[in-house]
Amino acid sequence: MREENIELLRRAWAAYDAGDVEGFAACLTDDWRESGSDGEYATLDDERRTMELHRVAFPDKATEIHRIVADDDLVACHCTVTATHTGPYLGLAPTGKRVLVKEMMFNRVRDGRLAETWAIVDGPGFFEQLTGVPSPEQLDNMG
Repeated sequence: MREENIELLRRAWAAYDAGDVEGFAACLTDDWRESGSDGEYATLDDERRTMELHRVAFPDKATEIHRIVADDDLVACHCTVTATHTGPYLGLAPTGKRVLVKEMMFNRVRDGRLAETWAIVDGPGFFEQLTGVPSPEQLDNMG
């Protein structure tokens, strides 16, 4: 089971980076949720929108997986995401800037698919790196 869960996580990331929404969705349960460090969570429908935004704004988006650890139904990943801002993003015109996000993700696997994800981002996200201020979504969650 350990190796299958590691391969599942690798397939999910590869599909995400490629903008393959259906390939990514095939790695998730229908009720998958991703919880962020801000206490908010995303559904697959939310993630589909995010993937589309990233595909347009950051077509070279790539994830370097540094380490994957699996135990029973949990699989954890330490990775770095890099991308160049070449398309519109959340109302921001392309800047040509390169962004980098370091993440730790913990995932619960159920029936061979990712059922829950907890993401911890080290440092500012894409929008904040481009503008110096939190994204509109982050600002909405603060007030």
